[in-house]
Amino acid sequence: MNETNETTMQTVYYWQDGYWITDQEEAELLDSINAFGSEHTMLEVPAGEDIQEAVNEQLIKRAA
Repeated sequence: MNETNETTMQTVYYWQDGYWITDQEEAELLDSINAFGSEHTMLEVPAGEDIQEAVNEQLIKRAA
């Protein structure tokens, strides 16, 4: 029996203020109206992982 250890990933779009969503079209719309004063960044997060925690980690890395 062959088992694969593939992790399902979900795409998250987030901004510098920590706001995040999972809808690419909405992220692009929010950027087009400059809703957050910055453009979104894309992040792949394993399904089931705490998205807010993953986003916060990325923001801390970017600030360092």
